[in-house]
Amino acid sequence: MDDKYIVAIEIGSSKIRGALASIDPTGALNILAVQEERVADSVRYGHVKNVEEVSTRIDSICRKLENSRAIQPRKIAGVYVGLSGCTICASLASETSRFETDTEIDSSSIERLKGLITTVGNGDKEIYELLPYEFIVDNESTLNPVGRIGRSIKGTFSVIEGIPAIKNNLNRVFPERLSLQVNGYIVSALAQANMVLTPDEKQLGCMFVDFGCETTTVIIYKKGVLRYMVTLPMGSRNITRDLVSLNHLEEHAESIKRSIGIVAPGDSVARHSGQHTIEQPELNSYISARAGEIVANVIANIEYAGLTPADLPSGIITVGGGSRLKGLSDMISSQSGMKVRTGSTPRSIRITDTSISADDIIDVVALLIAAAERNPTDCLSPVVTMNYAGTTQGNNAAGGYGAAPYDSDDDDGGPIRIGEDDDDDILYDDDYVDKKKKAKDGRKTEYKRTTSSGPTMITRIQNRLSKLFRDDESDRFDDEEEE
Repeated sequence: MDDKYIVAIEIGSSKIRGALASIDPTGALNILAVQEERVADSVRYGHVKNVEEVSTRIDSICRKLENSRAIQPRKIAGVYVGLSGCTICASLASETSRFETDTEIDSSSIERLKGLITTVGNGDKEIYELLPYEFIVDNESTLNPVGRIGRSIKGTFSVIEGIPAIKNNLNRVFPERLSLQVNGYIVSALAQANMVLTPDEKQLGCMFVDFGCETTTVIIYKKGVLRYMVTLPMGSRNITRDLVSLNHLEEHAESIKRSIGIVAPGDSVARHSGQHTIEQPELNSYISARAGEIVANVIANIEYAGLTPADLPSGIITVGGGSRLKGLSDMISSQSGMKVRTGSTPRSIRITDTSISADDIIDVVALLIAAAERNPTDCLSPVVTMNYAGTTQGNNAAGGYGAAPYDSDDDDGGPIRIGEDDDDDILYDDDYVDKKKKAKDGRKTEYKRTTSSGPTMITRIQNRLSKLFRDDESDRFDDEEEE
């Protein structure tokens, strides 16, 4: 079995990132290439606002990914796309099924409950995923109802949803403008949480936080299930724009934030960045104030979820560009009283390009892993090769589509090959001889192509000669009858 190739696209408010990976027959994931393009106001709070600009950026990423030697000359035909945005959140929904007699609960019973919830919907929201929260079989609570016997089952699910405009604009980009098939939409924050969190952390209780550019996503797990999810409309760009007020361009302010970050309040040394001298207390005042506001809003969601820090002994796990600010983890730990760690890419993931840091591309790696777990569709165009007889290789078995005409008079019993001498052919038509000679003279090379756009000249000549062979055989049969 050959390797399968998948492509993932993550669209953020500051950049768009794409990655190409192969999946070998054992299921191992190997990242072959990663490309990214910066964006400014084309994507706001995770939502595509400028379809034309985003389409151009993604097209550029795809062209660069196609330069990978591992896939040439194949092209990208489909992608897996990450879903993000400040409107994505989770809510609870329940449905009940009842049976006339004692019935064994199976997977179809669970799917029926999901179907009922999906049918009802939630007004102006679009459902992305349904995650099990709790099941009650004959008034007994369980997390694994399959195999139990009962006369009723009530299923409660965490409904992951967002406004329809998120997908609608993405569809305008991929199928409509770029002619790329979307093989699947994946909620980005969920994919990252599933990648960096351990089963024990989810079981004991933890908070996952994705600090993005303009949004911050909070997900809380307890007893192995998702208990709470919300996306806040604030991120690390809020800090950058505060620094812009110190008379810096936004690009330079971003550089200052990354190079200096959050420091100890007592550090009053002046720092130099480019052509500017920055007084550390002033800088720290701006960064700490805004970061403190974001952290406070994050921690408040523990109470909103009906929990306390003591209910989450596994602490807080952070990812995202904003999580790399110096001193942010200490600030979170100080304000929450909880332990904090930074999530990372699993070391089992192989990356062909050694210049790529695995922890720099957590977002798109998470999408690739999530796609690989879904029995993914190959994202590349098929390779169609043609031999010099004009037939499609790989589709010629037993007279199938593209098979070469069979020559019953050929000693080796093989197909007719235009350009070879057929001394055993019985020829009665001088015109046929001329046609065959011309066909022979015009066939000197072998043709290969990646796509097929209809019958080629070779195929037309082949079909013409095949018909003439049949005519010759018919003529010979008629002559024998007359004798």
